[in-house]
Amino acid sequence: MKFKSIIDVIQYFSDEQRCLDYLIQMRWKGEIICPHCGCNKIYELKGKFKRYKCTDKECKKQFSATKGTIFENSQIPLCKWFTAIFLYGFHKKGISSCQLAKDLNVTQKTGWFMAQRIRHMLNTGGSIELEGTIELDETFIGGKNKNRPYHKKVKNSQGRAFIDKTPVMGMLQKEEAHYIQRPHKIMPGKMVTEKVVTKPSEIKAIAISDTSGKSLHPHILETVKKGSILVSDEWRGYRGLNAIYEHHIVDHTRGQYVDEAGHTSNTLEGAWSHLKRTIIGTYHQVSRKHLQRYVDEFVYRYNTRKITVQEILDNSMENVNTRLSYKQLVKKKVA
Repeated sequence: MKFKSIIDVIQYFSDEQRCLDYLIQMRWKGEIICPHCGCNKIYELKGKFKRYKCTDKECKKQFSATKGTIFENSQIPLCKWFTAIFLYGFHKKGISSCQLAKDLNVTQKTGWFMAQRIRHMLNTGGSIELEGTIELDETFIGGKNKNRPYHKKVKNSQGRAFIDKTPVMGMLQKEEAHYIQRPHKIMPGKMVTEKVVTKPSEIKAIAISDTSGKSLHPHILETVKKGSILVSDEWRGYRGLNAIYEHHIVDHTRGQYVDEAGHTSNTLEGAWSHLKRTIIGTYHQVSRKHLQRYVDEFVYRYNTRKITVQEILDNSMENVNTRLSYKQLVKKKVA
């Protein structure tokens, strides 16, 4: 089955057993692995829905395909889960928990919990290593004083103040492309220049406590390959990277947005506008505690913007081997 729209997804996954078979195939690729011990010597138990038992002498535990995934211990049918994953992976600016609850006929609390589990699953940024030309920039997520009544305005919250705003650091690997000359598709005898993208731009973003060099540098050193080209604005938090990287500075205070060598950070700034439109237009408000998961959702959607509906579902199913319990989600201290 090739999915081209949400109609295809809903129609195909209307049967729970078909959902389970799809999950088994995408998770284990034909070789079932015990989620308890990692053994591959498994046999299937008899019953309506597929369950398995490990033959390892020290394990011998039973399990299903949902064990150790975001679907574990969930009373929500897999068909609703798959529809929700599609909506969060494919909708350009996300979907609120209230709207998800209406679409799936569940409570708002259940819709919110499902959404947070899906965002947790979409956190694939940890394995990304960026190289080439990397744009660096940070943005601030939070309320604006001009939209508040006078008695609720926060003093000294302008600019880079962190009183009611949370900084998010971003690193964007610029796309690789070349230009070709080809005949015009309509006008015979006319040649046009076409841009061919061989590798789309890719982004990684992290919610941080402040924008000092001590906070910014570890993420850059961990994510960006040594010897790459860094492009940032004049913020002092990016100083001291010249020994490891080729660092170019675009001085916005002088009205400069492209330096003499043609380097710019406009691509990342455009991505920030998309993130803020998503939060303002769809979610309206995001707490500091859960901000990173919303950022992970944005990063996943940006990095997969060129793939098809089929690939979105397939990629998502390959990342389900993670679990976020409600107790972990609502606990006061963030891990």
